[in-house]
Amino acid sequence: MGKLWRKYLALLDTEFTTQVFDNIKNLLVCALLLAAGTNALHSGHHMFLGLFAADVAGWSLIAVSALLMVLNVSDGLRRLSRLPYHTAFQVVLFLIYLVLAIRVVEIVWDFRA
Repeated sequence: MGKLWRKYLALLDTEFTTQVFDNIKNLLVCALLLAAGTNALHSGHHMFLGLFAADVAGWSLIAVSALLMVLNVSDGLRRLSRLPYHTAFQVVLFLIYLVLAIRVVEIVWDFRA
């Protein structure tokens, strides 16, 4: 038990929790942008004083959120690759992260409705 506690304290010293919360915060921002983009596609209103149709604004938001999500996932993968654990463990962690990311987007879409 003492060994696990020391590893936990070592993770806290390396600002592990800050990195995890930053990654989750970025994921939530991407999910909100994606939900806003899909909402703009379904609304059909003109935005920005009638200069842009909702389709252009919606697809732009979706593209920006997809790019940011790819950057967030790649940053998470880069950080996982630095861990001193086996590659199979890193793949499992990535798959868990990917499932959680998809689920967060689905939850935000449900709140949008």
